[in-house]
Amino acid sequence: MGATSFIYEIINLMKTNLKTKILSLCFGHIAIFILILLSPQATVSEERTRLSIAAVVNNKVITASDLQKRLKLISIISPSQISSIKERQLQKEVLNQLINEELQNQEVTRLKIKVSEKEIDNAKRLMEQRFKLPRNTLNEFIIKNKLDYNNVISQIETSLGWTLAVQRKFSNYLTISDEEVAEVINRLRDNIGKERYLISEIFLPVDYTKNENEVRDRIKKLYNSIINGADFRKVARDHSATASAMDSGRAGWFLKGQLSPKLDLALQKIKIGGLTNPIKTNSGFHILKLEKKNVFKEFDEMKVKVNLIETRITTAKPDNNNNSQKKLNSLKSLLSKIKTCGELEKLSQINTAYTTTNLGNFLVGELSSNLREIVMRSKIGIPNNPTEQDKEISTITVCNRTTPPSNIPDDQTVLRNLRGKKIESMARKYLRNLRQSAFIEGRL
Repeated sequence: MGATSFIYEIINLMKTNLKTKILSLCFGHIAIFILILLSPQATVSEERTRLSIAAVVNNKVITASDLQKRLKLISIISPSQISSIKERQLQKEVLNQLINEELQNQEVTRLKIKVSEKEIDNAKRLMEQRFKLPRNTLNEFIIKNKLDYNNVISQIETSLGWTLAVQRKFSNYLTISDEEVAEVINRLRDNIGKERYLISEIFLPVDYTKNENEVRDRIKKLYNSIINGADFRKVARDHSATASAMDSGRAGWFLKGQLSPKLDLALQKIKIGGLTNPIKTNSGFHILKLEKKNVFKEFDEMKVKVNLIETRITTAKPDNNNNSQKKLNSLKSLLSKIKTCGELEKLSQINTAYTTTNLGNFLVGELSSNLREIVMRSKIGIPNNPTEQDKEISTITVCNRTTPPSNIPDDQTVLRNLRGKKIESMARKYLRNLRQSAFIEGRL
């Protein structure tokens, strides 16, 4: 579900310099805080429920009250998660997440990791942005929605602390060489002109061996619900355990070979708009949707901006074919000597038979298909072959061409992505090891 392990949302938020402890939080990060971490205050009627134990994690207890508060929160934020899952199964999944969070909290405490006030303040500011609140009104928002402020801050500290724990434990393994970065960029350049895929995803992690069958059953039910008409974007937003859930599952563009072989092969077999069957990888289960497919180019040609001028010569009366051809040849000869738009404009000032008009700036995608081809192959300042229409002969000249940002990422972006992948894998292993060495007793 969307409210699952925090680490899957935090991976891409880490600074490229792992020596700093200050994290750059994003909107998706803050939304996960709200979905997972905020809990309503207990009422007097819950006191008896507090005594009921849902699970024991080492020397800590997760009460039935903790579980019910989380379930209640999910039912308010994402009611479709409640309606689409059997109550017993939902309780197990939410309890499993609470167990993971408690293990993370205990590890943060053991390592004596402290989260700074600045980090918490940054999180609060981004919460306000996420919920479109005026600055410094988060406290009012918490009170209005009857949420426990201390619980909010405590859970933020645990989540940030867990991320810092992962950084600390694996910092020596996160070195990315210049050669690795160059290899990624060169591979992308080698793929220019090849096919790529825009995909959306639903991902459920397998945190430990014993829950694999539960996750498999869960992903099958999600798959069947989509096949039977459920909206993929909503299912991804409510249930997927990746940062892309905040964008309704939209994962981005991928070239052949960028995904694991299993996922890569499955994509080759589906049509645009189609879904893969649930696919098991080392990290969990995936459902992929193929949104679009096109040829990978260094930049999007439709977003190229061009400045165009048009030069016209008017024929006073209908010409016979010979005279018309002579004028056309004469214009071609004259234009062949033009090297800049400035020279073309001077020509119009000297010879009143020529009229040059600045047509303005256009995105190539706004032009007709014929004109697109002309402006993309034209050299700057060199007039195109003139054409004849009715009583006019005209030519189009590109005076300026501005290309959009390259689809080839810069070194820092590649470095950040490679580190993110490494730390994501290591964080999963870290949590699995904590579970294996812990005393965990579930009582559902």
